[in-house]
Amino acid sequence: MRTAVLTYPPGRLVISDTRSSLSDRLFLGLVALLPVHTLYLRAEVAWKPWLVLLIAVVGLDLWEARRLPWSRRAMLGLALFLATALISWPGSSATTSFWRLWMGLVAGGLLMLVTGDRVRDLDRVLRVMFWSGAVMGLTGFVLGLVTNGVFGESAVTAFNHIAGIDRVNKPAYLGSGFVALTNWHQDPGYAALWTNVWLVLSVFAWTRGVVMAPRWVGWVVIGGLIHATVLTLSRTGWLGLVVAVAALLVSHARISKDHLRKVTALLGGGLLAGGLLVGAQVAVDPVGVGGDALTALEFRITYLVVLGAIDIGEPGVIDSDRIVDDNRLEVWAEYWGRFLESPVRGIGLGTGWAQTGFQEPHNIWLQLLAETGIIGLMGFLVLLASVAWGRGGPGPIAGSVLAVVGLAGLTQTVIFEPVLWFGLGLWLAHVLNREAERPLVTVT
Repeated sequence: MRTAVLTYPPGRLVISDTRSSLSDRLFLGLVALLPVHTLYLRAEVAWKPWLVLLIAVVGLDLWEARRLPWSRRAMLGLALFLATALISWPGSSATTSFWRLWMGLVAGGLLMLVTGDRVRDLDRVLRVMFWSGAVMGLTGFVLGLVTNGVFGESAVTAFNHIAGIDRVNKPAYLGSGFVALTNWHQDPGYAALWTNVWLVLSVFAWTRGVVMAPRWVGWVVIGGLIHATVLTLSRTGWLGLVVAVAALLVSHARISKDHLRKVTALLGGGLLAGGLLVGAQVAVDPVGVGGDALTALEFRITYLVVLGAIDIGEPGVIDSDRIVDDNRLEVWAEYWGRFLESPVRGIGLGTGWAQTGFQEPHNIWLQLLAETGIIGLMGFLVLLASVAWGRGGPGPIAGSVLAVVGLAGLTQTVIFEPVLWFGLGLWLAHVLNREAERPLVTVT
């Protein structure tokens, strides 16, 4: 619960937070564990650490406030989007994935509302994210060594067989020579998205001065996250890293020249540290055991922008047994066809995913168009408008985060990833903070 009070200077509105310290600590724990998606218990749905903490925070918020304590505008936008997603229900032909994915949207929306309401002391939240990113980078380095076979063949997939863990790496493309690190996620692309977003937030934590540590600590943490993104061998992740660095430079340049110098020095040291960590992975990688780091890196660089089927056979010789089936263009065309079949309300949320031999669209906009139709897309746009309502845009932090998420949304289905909803929550928090700082208007 928050109370509005007038303080000096006259006309200044200050928001005083009177909620329990327990709910506040739970929210900080939620933020720290938000990227953890490879560890969960399955009971109808995947009970991940962040989801359990979110339910606890929402319950305490409702108990303490005795009402819906979040932004009314955002709640209305979310309710409309959820309703438009329900309209896509295909009736008796609906699969269980429909309701699971819809509940995923509900969970994401609650995360957005809670984040928008609670990120008032931004520096404290950023400090937690920085150290969470430090742990993410550390596990990325250790699991990278495991993935590359440094600890033996049996250790490569050992973590993947532990109860409660989905996987920490994933064989792909070249079989034994191409094993991608997934670290805190099950999918390399999403794993890279999380490390890139946490990279952005960790950089802001450092340049705002909320982390007190020697300079080398900042370089190592940022380098560890960069290194973890590289080892996912994800095209989306690599391009997202470029976008993250560009967004950080632009956002800090708009703040001041001093901030630009700070972020340039930090990113320079981080890129150097990241390069050294990747080099160490290649140097200690045993030949023929686990993933072949150098071979995988060369393959990813060669086919970085190839969206169609990839022939990894001899040049000029088509060998169907050596064609990699990762054809984004084919999947996008298929989902566009599904949209044309039912353009108004779509074929139903999750319908395409449930079909044998089919896959997700790898594009948030095609996902919404094909499975929820024009109605669902309009509902999502209204939700975005409800978050963005106000002056000044999303701010440098939320803007940088959403730039990275927005790029991933072109090649990944991020609508069900909490990273999207967390980014929207940061935008909402920025808007609400600006509204709270406006002088009260007194009519005489």
